[in-house]
Amino acid sequence: MRRLSLKVRIYPTQEQAVLINKTLGCCRQVYNTILALRLDFYDRNIRGKDLTKQQKIELYKSYKAPTEKELRQQFEYMKEVSSVALQQSRRDQEGAFFKFFKGLTKFPKFHSKKHKSSYRELRCKFIWPERKIVLPKVGKIKFKNRKLPKWLNANDNVCNITISKKTSGQYYASILFEVEEKPKSKSENQAVGLDFSPVNLYVSSNGLTGKDFGYIQQKQAHLKNLRRLERRLARKQKGSSNREKARIKVARIEQHIANSRKDWIEKETLRLVRKYNVIGIEDLTIRGLLRASKNAKNYVDSSWGMFTRRLEEKSKRYDCSVVRADRFFASSKLCHVCGYKKSDLTLSMRHWTCPVCHTEHNRDLNAAINLKNNAIKILREAEKFRSAEGAKRLVSLALTKSGAFVETEREIS
Repeated sequence: MRRLSLKVRIYPTQEQAVLINKTLGCCRQVYNTILALRLDFYDRNIRGKDLTKQQKIELYKSYKAPTEKELRQQFEYMKEVSSVALQQSRRDQEGAFFKFFKGLTKFPKFHSKKHKSSYRELRCKFIWPERKIVLPKVGKIKFKNRKLPKWLNANDNVCNITISKKTSGQYYASILFEVEEKPKSKSENQAVGLDFSPVNLYVSSNGLTGKDFGYIQQKQAHLKNLRRLERRLARKQKGSSNREKARIKVARIEQHIANSRKDWIEKETLRLVRKYNVIGIEDLTIRGLLRASKNAKNYVDSSWGMFTRRLEEKSKRYDCSVVRADRFFASSKLCHVCGYKKSDLTLSMRHWTCPVCHTEHNRDLNAAINLKNNAIKILREAEKFRSAEGAKRLVSLALTKSGAFVETEREIS
């Protein structure tokens, strides 16, 4: 079984929009109230005390936050909205602290109504012929008449549904389904390496780039119009209705930029995992690159993190192996012909010649070829390891700087 989501735009009536906004506000208040109580508990019982780190964590975990029923008794207007949505908001707040104690995220912050807001429901019903969603307390809501994906069946189990409101005022519903799907095999056995490029998003080992498949930097394409609208917004008086209208226009064009970039990433990652069996990519810290780069804007607008993440997620459905090279793997400095390492290679040197085999290299193309060869090498070593140990589970191996194998557990379905 696999969980897949379907996101659609919904069109609530004026009364339904008011109720959805009330639900969003109540869920936000539940989250912020419990967070404030936890911070108060920390100030009164932990801050300044002579306790070890582990003792502080155990004492902090022992705090019992108020339940959804207690909050509904304290705030009478919360009875107008769905109780399940309030329960999920409380669980989200507890989950945020659980991830913080595990070291996965930063300390939780208060939610603001000025940014994107959402709430989650567990009970919902779909009327596919009419293109309507039935939500508790809200009723039937129309959603966009779009073509449904091939993997979706009427009998698929619905795990939950998330209702979100963008800063532009648009409403969306993201439905999580549990479907039964088998990996799709390919007849061809091809491998490719993808090297990051701030202008083209990637350069492949075949000599192609993202622009060969329609990639454009969406923010750069809409930069003139975006700057014009931002200047209009800056001239409006704070708190006025005209400023709110100008803010919505800026939010809509920014949302259009984000949607265009995401649409291209979804289509391109799907094309790659359908065509290739092995894809080698590099593991980058974009934040670290921004500090020493004069091209920081293109680094951020490229969304390399989203691209690689969607590539890895879709590879599980199409029998494709995506291999991340080690962060210290010198993909640009190695000659893919003889293996010579040019240690004095700087970022400004886009072409260089190997002094051993006298091969002229394009920096990005050479790095992409090295990433492809590295991915094939890791998969071959993993196959030998599985054969030698007789393991019955799938292992994902990566070469560290010292050459040792790092094993991550992922059971075979």
